[in-house]
Amino acid sequence: MIHMVLISAPFGIEPGKYQALAVIPNYVLVLGAVFLWVAFIVLGVIARRYEIVLGERTDWQFMMFAPTGILFFAVIQLIYCGFGGKMMLPKGGVNYLAYGLFLASGILSLIANYRFYQVTRGGQR
Repeated sequence: MIHMVLISAPFGIEPGKYQALAVIPNYVLVLGAVFLWVAFIVLGVIARRYEIVLGERTDWQFMMFAPTGILFFAVIQLIYCGFGGKMMLPKGGVNYLAYGLFLASGILSLIANYRFYQVTRGGQR
């Protein structure tokens, strides 16, 4: 796969530079998005255990669902930029969908984690 990408480097870019500027950063971005998603899922598991042990409602289900857009963003990025070999997401809708999912998921994750923070602090929601 890497050999195929190195040979088909567009725009007259040397294969080594294309690898360093397009292929590797896209895979690192996907890996980072997956790690971010896993981190939010772990926070949801912690909230679930907190609810079981202390009997306080934490909305852990919302915490587990909220970061789903981050994972969808990573899949879209992997399909178009990782497997497709493009430098950026194609314009005209796919990029808006991917970044919109990422933004919405980030906002929902922030709200979910703030609610959990309020519960652990002892404050009212």
